[in-house]
Amino acid sequence: MEFFEDALNKTKEVFGTVSQKTGEVIATEKQRFELATVKSKREKDYKALGKIYYGIIKDDASAPEAAKALAESITAKNAEIERLNAEIANAKYKRVCENCGASIDKNSVFCNFCGAKLDNDGE
Repeated sequence: MEFFEDALNKTKEVFGTVSQKTGEVIATEKQRFELATVKSKREKDYKALGKIYYGIIKDDASAPEAAKALAESITAKNAEIERLNAEIANAKYKRVCENCGASIDKNSVFCNFCGAKLDNDGE
């Protein structure tokens, strides 16, 4: 009988330890998830701040040179993105609305998205 009681006590200890470790793992994983969430939100804030700063310095001659160089690089990339979007739209017999940037049929008179009147030549 004493053997069974010892076995039962050992089993209770093991389950207690396992339960405690499981709780610790769950708590740690919850904290890691919360940490990742906060970091993700911080990255979104950095991105938003960067866009605001870009808007402020892109035409500011007194901006720091490093920031001015980055702003010029972003402006060039924006132009390249617009060019590539136009090429993609043209390849699909589409064009890009100058008002909203939507891809629309080349023969459209009005934009299907914003309603802007388009030029008549479809180019």
